[in-house]
Amino acid sequence: GSAARRSGTQFVSEVKDSSKSTRLIPFEFSTTQTYMLEFGDQYIRFYKDNGQILESNVTISGATQADPVVITATAHGFDNGDEILISGVTGMTELNGKRYLVANKTTNDFELTDVDGNNIDGTGFTAYTSGGVANRVYEISSPYLEAELFELKYAQSADVMYICHPNHAPRKLSRTGDTSWTLTEVD
Repeated sequence: GSAARRSGTQFVSEVKDSSKSTRLIPFEFSTTQTYMLEFGDQYIRFYKDNGQILESNVTISGATQADPVVITATAHGFDNGDEILISGVTGMTELNGKRYLVANKTTNDFELTDVDGNNIDGTGFTAYTSGGVANRVYEISSPYLEAELFELKYAQSADVMYICHPNHAPRKLSRTGDTSWTLTEVD
């Protein structure tokens, strides 16, 4: 018979909550536009081009050397519990390339915790000098509970995926952009 090679695997990102089951479902619009969907307990996250899809940049204008680190980002729009990725910070480079949860947010500030809710202690970090952005991990809510994920049936056509489960009305997942997905009931 013929010989074939298959690609290897690559760690892209931790799931939202590794203590719970998740399911990965492919979404292939074309050979150049493919996504991987992370279905978890009442949420869906999206991956493309070997990375998680993130929302637009929020400019950071300050970070404290405190426990916990407090980030200043004018009108950031984050909510407590949002998962963010920080990059491009000058000075306090210890923050770069890591994921955090937002805590104790106000209009222009928020504290950083790790994914387990522990404060990020910045007392030993280098002083913040300038720059940096924070990006929220893009996700949408779904009605599917952790116990229902492996009973989901789906079919896809172009930018639409129909999803069925015995406990829920059929749903239509539609994509109009990388950060523009909707999950609606089908009549």
